[in-house]
Amino acid sequence: MRRLPAENVRVSAMTLAEIAQGVENNPIPALQQFLFEVLTLPIAAFGEQEALEWARMTSKGWVAGLRMEARDSIIAATAAAHGWTVATRNTADFAPLGVKVFDPWKQQL
Repeated sequence: MRRLPAENVRVSAMTLAEIAQGVENNPIPALQQFLFEVLTLPIAAFGEQEALEWARMTSKGWVAGLRMEARDSIIAATAAAHGWTVATRNTADFAPLGVKVFDPWKQQL
């Protein structure tokens, strides 16, 4: 997140939930600070448009025999509904969902 231009970053509601859960489970100062930083960014809600994209994406995935984590597919659907790219270290789980993926730990902008 810190490697990307702030004006291009949106945090999905599911990603916020994952980060907040991590802080609840391990409330060390570094994670609390990271959560604070995330909360300064625009949060992309999971609403009607994202839900319809999730239904399309997961139905297509099931037919293709993909195993999909609910959290990952919600994040992917949020990005796909807006034409955004998912920035993640976990590219292997997102790429089969048909969403654009960027690994900021290995790739340059």
